[in-house]
Amino acid sequence: MSTRTERTTYPSADGATSIPAYLAAPASPGPHPAVLILRGVAGPEDGYTEIAERLASWGYLALLHGWKIRGDDPPDAQVEADLAGALAFLRKHPAADRERLAVFGFCRGGVHALMAATAHPDLRLVVIFHGFAFRREHAQPGLQPYDLAQRIAVPTLILHGTKDEQAPIEGMHRLEQRVREAGRPIEFRYYEGARHGFAVRTHPGFDAPTAQASFAEARRFIDAGFRPSNEAP
Repeated sequence: MSTRTERTTYPSADGATSIPAYLAAPASPGPHPAVLILRGVAGPEDGYTEIAERLASWGYLALLHGWKIRGDDPPDAQVEADLAGALAFLRKHPAADRERLAVFGFCRGGVHALMAATAHPDLRLVVIFHGFAFRREHAQPGLQPYDLAQRIAVPTLILHGTKDEQAPIEGMHRLEQRVREAGRPIEFRYYEGARHGFAVRTHPGFDAPTAQASFAEARRFIDAGFRPSNEAP
């Protein structure tokens, strides 16, 4: 599928900050289901622009949110304002289908994805790659992924490596047990031996076979949630 890309910006809901972003979309006019991509801290941006282009080739409008303008560990208030700005931009985009909005989060962006899904009820689907069950020890205080996940009301897929050195598998198993007890619509997939960052080419933990398998799983998940029965992939 042919695609188009562009650099863009949009205002944060704080009313004062312009957020840089990268947009990738199918070349056809749409409307297309839309995905907000929330990157992690580590690795150059091109590892994430590639992901936006991958989603566009699947038939999705993908917006890579430039949250790192705030630094590596912004406070929740800034994160929430910037997420609101990104989602407002997507809702107004002429090529985006506002009835089919999703969020993909990677690493720290997985925490932001849970924040977005609990604050914005029009988000219909969440996918998290090598995210966190608990914030890292020295991170700024804020909403805990473990608590946010218990409020998730939309289909969510969490993809995690068993050798994640930054978000240990034990914490993810605790999260899985808790959300199952709470009846949350969250699925978990684990990749044996995979490290933190396995899905992002520019991340030190990248692993090509695991990346391929995890993106195939993510595509099945989002296609099942978003594609009408009469729409070809």
